[in-house]
Amino acid sequence: MPTIRSYQPGDEAGIVSLFATVFQHELPLTVWQWKYLRDGESPPVYVAAEEGQIVCHYGALCQRLSWEGKVVLGWDIVDVMCHPRHQGRGLFRRAAQAFIAQLCERQGALIYGFPGERHRRLGERLIGYEPVAAVYKVQKMLAPTSVPFPAGVVVLRTIPYEWDQHWHLLERRFGFVARRDRQMLSWRYEERPGKRYRFLTIPGVPALAVVGLEFEKAYLMEFVLEKGNTAAAQLLLLAVESLCGAEGTETIEGWFPRFAWECGFLTGTGGFTGAATDNYVECRVFDSRLRASWLAEHFYYSLGDYDVF
Repeated sequence: MPTIRSYQPGDEAGIVSLFATVFQHELPLTVWQWKYLRDGESPPVYVAAEEGQIVCHYGALCQRLSWEGKVVLGWDIVDVMCHPRHQGRGLFRRAAQAFIAQLCERQGALIYGFPGERHRRLGERLIGYEPVAAVYKVQKMLAPTSVPFPAGVVVLRTIPYEWDQHWHLLERRFGFVARRDRQMLSWRYEERPGKRYRFLTIPGVPALAVVGLEFEKAYLMEFVLEKGNTAAAQLLLLAVESLCGAEGTETIEGWFPRFAWECGFLTGTGGFTGAATDNYVECRVFDSRLRASWLAEHFYYSLGDYDVF
């Protein structure tokens, strides 16, 4: 009978092996370490182990969330998996229950994630997840000829050192958001193995775009600035498109909730098209003041909140 327990040093070899079996592609050990070995804390992971083998895994990224200006903890659920030979035995439910009892009910406002259709329905049935809203994707095909890079925007390889001052101002815009301070963004992008990101900003202006580059597609991971500052948004987007064109990119894609000002700008002035995806924002709340219906109109996310890209 498999044993449900928290992570123990050395489990990572069995976890990445299980990942390859379940998802049919590799999770490099360096990426596992980046995800789970943060701030010197024990990885927020529960597993089912049988005869020395990891056969089920329930893990999360612990995130600092700003909820109308106050900081709470949230658990972004990732890498949920069970070995095909052990599915249907209740291991997923038991691992999740242990995780929730030991971590979330004591110190978390909610667990959340961005699962596809199959996994979200499984989570709703077994864990009590609630649907918040369908993830909204914006996309734009670039013209075959690149545009000149505009004056006034700079491309950096690190998050700007003054970014925390800007984020302190921008954070007030959002009802509920993962804190995008310099510490978090540096971890998310600069320390992320195996990916290429570029950071674009307008010196002296609270504005930041983060672009992930992969072959012929670019991902607009972040596009955050003052609400209503259309001039800065146009300048920043022009720089993003110029950078992507120079890289040979044909398409730019991003995620933003439909209520967000950025989404309205990109699908209006910016010339992007928007559509709901098969991914969904799902949650289970532990703070009685929080409601999924409220999150549907206030939980700001971007592609940067999704660990895949």
